[in-house]
Amino acid sequence: MPTTLETLPDDVTELKKIVQELLSKHAELQQYKEAITSELERYKAELQAEKEKYAVLQRLVFGQKSEKKAERENPKQEMLFNEAETYATEETGPKEATVSVAAHERKKTGRKPFPAHLERNEIVHAMPFEARTCQECGSLRPEIGEERTEELRLIPAKAVIDVHVVKKYGPCQCGHCGIPIIQAKGPAKIVPGSRFSNGTIAFFLTSKFVDAQPFYRMEGILSRWGVDTGRSTLCNLAISSGRAVGELVQAIRDDVLQSPVIGMDETTLKVLHETNRSAASQSYMWVTQGYHRGKRLIFYHYHPTRSGAVASTFLKGYAGYLQTDGYSGYTAVGESPSIIHVGCMAHVRRKFFEADKIAKGEGHAGKMLAMIGALYRDEAAIRQKYGLAPADSRAFLEERRRMQQPKLEAMYAWLVATNAKAVPSSLLGKAISYALGQWSRVTRYLDHELLTPDNNMLENAIRPFVIGRKNWLFSNTPRGAHVSAGLYSLIETAKACGHEPYKYLCHVFDRLPTLTAKEDRLLLLPYILDPQSY
Repeated sequence: MPTTLETLPDDVTELKKIVQELLSKHAELQQYKEAITSELERYKAELQAEKEKYAVLQRLVFGQKSEKKAERENPKQEMLFNEAETYATEETGPKEATVSVAAHERKKTGRKPFPAHLERNEIVHAMPFEARTCQECGSLRPEIGEERTEELRLIPAKAVIDVHVVKKYGPCQCGHCGIPIIQAKGPAKIVPGSRFSNGTIAFFLTSKFVDAQPFYRMEGILSRWGVDTGRSTLCNLAISSGRAVGELVQAIRDDVLQSPVIGMDETTLKVLHETNRSAASQSYMWVTQGYHRGKRLIFYHYHPTRSGAVASTFLKGYAGYLQTDGYSGYTAVGESPSIIHVGCMAHVRRKFFEADKIAKGEGHAGKMLAMIGALYRDEAAIRQKYGLAPADSRAFLEERRRMQQPKLEAMYAWLVATNAKAVPSSLLGKAISYALGQWSRVTRYLDHELLTPDNNMLENAIRPFVIGRKNWLFSNTPRGAHVSAGLYSLIETAKACGHEPYKYLCHVFDRLPTLTAKEDRLLLLPYILDPQSY
């Protein structure tokens, strides 16, 4: 077979033509190779993204839900199996060592004492005279001391019927009485005509809205006590009580809208009999947090949808700071000229936490988590110094900005630099993209003393509702959802202001029916009423 060289023509023009054809084919092959390589990289990125999605779902189902960043390696853990290697030394003889111990405060250990306000009954355990009598001389041993121990005795609940006898009085003998029959005042009831006392109704509501006890379980508990009460009765009591405190709930709403800083979030809720909607449809409980003279106010309101119009309607006319997560429904209201939209660092962190968890601590996300952790440590330190509502707001803002502005600038520089190297479809790429998109909002918390880096306090206020929803699963009607929203508003605001919820409801239910003036009734608001005054 002749070689390639032998088959080549001698003509220069022909040779150039062959070389040109070969170069053209090479260029086509190079383009094809680049296209194949690009396609391969795209498939690799898609495969990695799917693997990350699978890993995230696997962690959500089987892994820990906590977002706390644990240390990657416990320095003491390796000693469990390497004790000999760890402590072995070349010298076997005794060696003196000195250890410097820094001064520190140690928490007091042991049992915590029972609260001083609990009722105490002394039960004296004494020996009989016969046992104290000396067998030798017959005299009585003297008492030289005693040991005192306390034990808690819970008294199981029992049902007691209070019979209210309301006396009536007729006319006297003169026959000139202006009113022929007079009657003593009966008990002032939060639900007129109810067979249950105000304290009992407060107990029912505390059980459901604080302890997440569904009414069907309460029905069973009452049955064991010998009281047959259907859950429909309990629901009606809740609705009537909610209407009775409606003025207080409305005042909470009005005062929230007067707050210079508002936080807003929402969570799902199923309402079975919502108009023109199926029972499987998702409705929403919207939660708003504000401040009144440094005290936190929490307001729940129900709406069938998650539309941004809900937030816009609620905040119509509001002027101040609005802190939310990155949900697009808040974007339009956040662009209002009178509203300054603030982001949430916790949601930024959450995405980097997911990326770091899937990467098992080996990726770049851990760097961002470390920087956020340093930011939060500064916030905790300065809040410990100044408090949630600083009296000297100017000094607080200056000190916080001096401490945290350089950290925020370093975080932004890292985000920009790392964004150029990260795969956009990866968890890290998505986390960086989300952070950069929210950055101008996330850093605005430096501008007001009531703002914090995140919306976590508000999310903590939602948690009691979410825990309750896991037990009672749904609301039957929109009316019930609205009433639940009002009662959650009153109870969660009371808790945030330092009230014990059952004790507070008892006080409100006893006092509210006796007050005729609105200004007197508003004195029962949990952020106005002193928890120590009743």
